Amino acid sequence: MLLQTALLTGAFAQRGGPEVPLMRPEEAEVVQRQTIEFFDAIRPAAQQAVASTVWVWTDTTGRGKRPVVFGTVVGDGTKVLTKWSEIAMARGPIQVVGGDGKTAKATVEGVYQDEDLALLSLEGARYRPVDLSQVEAPKIGNFLIAASPDDTPASVGVVAVEARSLREKDQAFLGVRLDPEHSGTGVRILGVEEESGALEAGLKEGDVILSVGGRAVNSLIEMRTALAGFGPGERLEIRFQRDGGEVKVEAELKEKSESYPQLPGGRLRQMEKMGTTLSLVRGGFPSVIQTDMQLERDHCGGPVVDLDGKFAGVAIARADRTRSFIIPTKAIVELLDRSPLTPQEAQDALAQQREERQQVGQAAPQGQQPPKQRMIPAKPKQAENLRRHLEDMERLMERMRAEMEGLE
Repeated sequence: MLLQTALLTGAFAQRGGPEVPLMRPEEAEVVQRQTIEFFDAIRPAAQQAVASTVWVWTDTTGRGKRPVVFGTVVGDGTKVLTKWSEIAMARGPIQVVGGDGKTAKATVEGVYQDEDLALLSLEGARYRPVDLSQVEAPKIGNFLIAASPDDTPASVGVVAVEARSLREKDQAFLGVRLDPEHSGTGVRILGVEEESGALEAGLKEGDVILSVGGRAVNSLIEMRTALAGFGPGERLEIRFQRDGGEVKVEAELKEKSESYPQLPGGRLRQMEKMGTTLSLVRGGFPSVIQTDMQLERDHCGGPVVDLDGKFAGVAIARADRTRSFIIPTKAIVELLDRSPLTPQEAQDALAQQREERQQVGQAAPQGQQPPKQRMIPAKPKQAENLRRHLEDMERLMERMRAEMEGLE
């Protein structure tokens, strides 16, 4: 927690952001000094990736060209991978700019729709490509650094969940609701879903799962990680404790059902944002590593390295206040061996998705106008009260996230 506070404060300070609230000046000074020392220590690890990171400039609002996202140089140095959804609405030409000021004209050569990545072809400059030879994915707890075109890392964090698919069709579930309050060895079952692999295998409320597929589990995150490598239809050994004894069963994983219980999503999404600008596309990826990086939306698309400076993947999305996703090196290598969609095919797919979202989002009855927003005058001490409410909401969100992980 102290490290995250330091990194968050450093991210604000390094990039000219506002002060972190609820921190006394003397505390902020100490944290900022330690953060600067920390960033100075990790800067050499990200140095090689700096030359492979570019800003992608374009006009997406009609208000002029600006840097909208990062890009990762690949191939012979004249190709760049960047986040497709951030440049899909580009009005006019696209340019890339390196940290040394070198500028190139860019055109969209193709789009990898599932990964939300666009492949740009450059004209007028050549940059240093990332080294794709390191394909071993980092493990839970490993530090990762998101590079930027200058020598200040965009963000730092640790691997929270190893590479897994976020596509619904790839997600398998055992069918148990887990107790986030359980302490000690294993994870305790609160309930078992109907027509699930867990029910068919004989698991029931009160059982404590000790291992999944031969992998010990002692937390909700470890449980999720253990299941992440399996798909619907696969069978795996579950070792659990019941009435003081140990039992082994084999369970078949099922496809994640649409009727699977969910917590109210709208309010949770509002809390998860809480001052953070999330990526337009932040889910459904075929393979991502989950980290606790505090990535900005316009800092996605660039390379991520480990503490040895080895390329670990491309930062693809800021998902919420506590999670960012990275497409691992292996997935990038496999992606570049495929033929991408043409820009027009990708635009057509994007337009269809927007139309579907608009149809789903039409909540007001026909002929009824949505309620108008009103300005409410601020009351004395309202800012202080708001800070306290935000603290309470953060604690509530962490609790709800733990419960959601338990449901899964």
